[in-house]
Amino acid sequence: MEIAKNVEELSWTRTHTYSFIAFAIGLLLEGYIFGIAPVATSWYTIPKSIEILILAWPYLWLIIGIAVYGPISDAIGRKKTFYYSMTMYVIGGILLIFSTNYALVLTALAILLFAAGGEMNTIMVMSHEVFPRAHRSKAMMMLMDFVALSSVLLSAVSFLSFSSTPLFSREMTGIIVLITVAALFIARYKMPESIRWLEKKGKKDEALQQIQKYFGQEAAVSVASKSVDIKQKDVPIWFKELVTTLVAFANAAGYGLLTYALAPLYFPNLLPYIFLIAGVAGFAGGFLGLAGDRLSRKWLLFISSLGVFVVTLVIWATISVWTKVLALFWGLLIILNVIVQWDYMTEDTLKGELWPTGHRGKLTALARVLSIGAYIPLLYISSNFTINQFILMNVLVWLVGLIAATAWLIWGYETGKGVSIGVASGEA
Repeated sequence: MEIAKNVEELSWTRTHTYSFIAFAIGLLLEGYIFGIAPVATSWYTIPKSIEILILAWPYLWLIIGIAVYGPISDAIGRKKTFYYSMTMYVIGGILLIFSTNYALVLTALAILLFAAGGEMNTIMVMSHEVFPRAHRSKAMMMLMDFVALSSVLLSAVSFLSFSSTPLFSREMTGIIVLITVAALFIARYKMPESIRWLEKKGKKDEALQQIQKYFGQEAAVSVASKSVDIKQKDVPIWFKELVTTLVAFANAAGYGLLTYALAPLYFPNLLPYIFLIAGVAGFAGGFLGLAGDRLSRKWLLFISSLGVFVVTLVIWATISVWTKVLALFWGLLIILNVIVQWDYMTEDTLKGELWPTGHRGKLTALARVLSIGAYIPLLYISSNFTINQFILMNVLVWLVGLIAATAWLIWGYETGKGVSIGVASGEA
């Protein structure tokens, strides 16, 4: 993988900026689409019989998209895969605008979520292969911050839904999707295919053409490697998959505990404000990612997992207080979303970097499908829980993530601190 290794040592260029913008918009849109379902419940009268289905709907179609697009990105390339998902976005956005009942809204959301699952998986895969080694961790972790920013966008839609007609709210939601997709097409036209993927597929001539087109003639010439020499442990694939699946499961199941699960029960009239504060808190916490190339990935995973576990314990122990004292609720909401964001951007970075190039799409997808899929039964199991039981379940879920993070701290290896993607993936 000499060509890819040389490209990895380039300084940050305009092409990297376009790639970052394209990925950031994609993640912003994915998070926005994921949050539409609960907002859409205000557009129509929803039968009680499908309320649990509505809660599971985003997770169900997200994992279907992940499962389909993961292998596709390994087979046909990362950039080509994006054009399939963006086309699905257009179809889903148009259908959403013209949906006249909740059945059509669910269909439109299914299409959009299917595309979003594929989009995010491909972004998580390609970003490790595109960004320079010296900026890889920082760029990847800051990209994850745009998922938190989507909560801010979602709060605007919530305000719109509360203060306007359902028809106007629905149409604006669909129009936002289409406008964002247009921006995606422009940004992605200016980014290259993954050089690492092209070389792995034996397409060295095409890889060199891409380098010359997007980075210039001088980049096609071999440059000296500056990779950090960190000895990598021989860790089996099954252990990597187990750890990434469990930490991702904890984050998927525990994410939005106060924001999406508990706040509507106790403070339904404050929901748009809660979305806004939670999004801003998570986004602000995500700026820790600027130090991503200096931080230890495995230590940050452990510390953030421990932090969320402790905060969730506090939420469980103080139910009788924060449900009556609004100031405590706001404090817990902010603290939880900041630490959850640390955990989220760390585990999402980890689960995209551990795999060899030829299988990165499908193995990243496997961890995401298993982790998100495991959450769907929990929705049904917990549907009749008391509030005390529900939060206790979340405590146990985060304990699973903490155990997995501890196992990686002990038996895993370092993938942050400027480590090459070749070292992180085991290909070096």
